[in-house]
Amino acid sequence: MVDQPVSVQNPHTPSDAPVLVSGASFAGLATAYWLNRLGYRVTVVEVASGLRKGGTPVDIEGETVGILERMGMFDAVRAKALPPRTFEFKDAQDHTLGSFGLESGPDAPPRTRFEIHRDDLLEILFAGIDGSVELLFGRSIKQLNDGPEGVTVTLDDGTLRTYALVFGCDGNRSNTRKLVFGAEKNFTYFMGGYVYLKVVPVTGILPSNVSQVFSVPRRTAMLNGYDDRTDIGLAFRTEGEIEYDYLDRAQQRAMIHDHFDGLSWKVPAALTHVDTDDDFYFDRINQIRMPFWSKGRVALVGDAGYCVSPVAGMGGSMAIIGAGRLAEALERHGADYTAAFQDYHDKLQAFVDEVQIRAANEGMATIFPADDAEISERDRKLRDGELDL
Repeated sequence: MVDQPVSVQNPHTPSDAPVLVSGASFAGLATAYWLNRLGYRVTVVEVASGLRKGGTPVDIEGETVGILERMGMFDAVRAKALPPRTFEFKDAQDHTLGSFGLESGPDAPPRTRFEIHRDDLLEILFAGIDGSVELLFGRSIKQLNDGPEGVTVTLDDGTLRTYALVFGCDGNRSNTRKLVFGAEKNFTYFMGGYVYLKVVPVTGILPSNVSQVFSVPRRTAMLNGYDDRTDIGLAFRTEGEIEYDYLDRAQQRAMIHDHFDGLSWKVPAALTHVDTDDDFYFDRINQIRMPFWSKGRVALVGDAGYCVSPVAGMGGSMAIIGAGRLAEALERHGADYTAAFQDYHDKLQAFVDEVQIRAANEGMATIFPADDAEISERDRKLRDGELDL
């Protein structure tokens, strides 16, 4: 159950002004929570028929902890937090090249980093807005017209409404971004590879509360073990982007076999799960880099505006941080949304840039090394205790 904090409405905020949030994942739910708390009348539109369940766990640390505390949700997150885990790098014979992890036990220092299943965090965030905002599942935005009195929005069912502000929280391939800012290719930074992710029932191929990574040049297999499931991650490097059908799951499975058939370690056991069904994630490894995250009355939050990529390991945290920073800016500037959006960008951009650069450089070289030199350097850092994720 989520504690309900005391309202912090700013008298300069337009009372009951209608706003639209596109997307009902971490960024959308957190943004809707803060807008409702600030006194706006919030509608959330989500193309899926309900919350998008499934996917790998989320790391919660640093600023994200403080924001969830202010939302009255951190106790619920901590109650659902997974046990501390060990991170191990392996060779083909399953020897451990190096490892690190959080200390556990009565003498361990207090935890500052938490991991929670994606579905659990979604449900906690959803509980914070359920009954307080309008939710339109199975709907998407077809057209946006930003005018002097508001944004006229046409939904895919023909519904026409006008909102004071619109927030695109609809992910890496954001429809809102495309409608307002233009083609996706203008903001996509390709990081040189593709990743396959699948969550399967417990497999027995690694212990619980352990992550294991095996790499050869241009190919990496990563397994996360939990009490009731195993995450399978398979990633390969490429010189350029690959042309493929985003809807053709058989073609995507074939690409995974092309790159990973014949590898040793636990890869053959992981591949037995690739062809079982179409319930998996496959996409390029990329970031969204934009010079600005708003235009007129429309602003982007989370992956829609500044996807840091799965390599950073903090997509969920960045969404919650972005929503929290946006709320602070709106509270400071009230009805002056132009100043609020500028403030939101100015105070967050340096942090986003830092995370993106680190992921594109050290992150890729560590988790998805491209050649023997990057593997050797990673192993040296492991031996010298210089590696930390």
